[in-house]
Amino acid sequence: MSYFNAVRLYSALELCVFTALVVTAVSGSSESAERALGWTHGVGWIVLCIAVAEGCRRRVFPWWTFAATVSPLGPLGSTAAIEWLSRSRRRVA
Repeated sequence: MSYFNAVRLYSALELCVFTALVVTAVSGSSESAERALGWTHGVGWIVLCIAVAEGCRRRVFPWWTFAATVSPLGPLGSTAAIEWLSRSRRRVA
């Protein structure tokens, strides 16, 4: 698996964790689940930022992908940026 695809998959996974956190927080169903998802998302987002920054350093991603990742949109921004890159690369090829 290429570095691009690995980070793409991890970004989508982190988006799922973030979505589960938002749903749990809004519903107020379980404080322990909210805490676990919050920690998972927090650490996961930091790892995602490091992975995207390393990809930018390796010239796998443009630096605006890193900007989308560290934006308030977080994993949604990184997933959208990476998917846009993937589709634009397919159009070129």
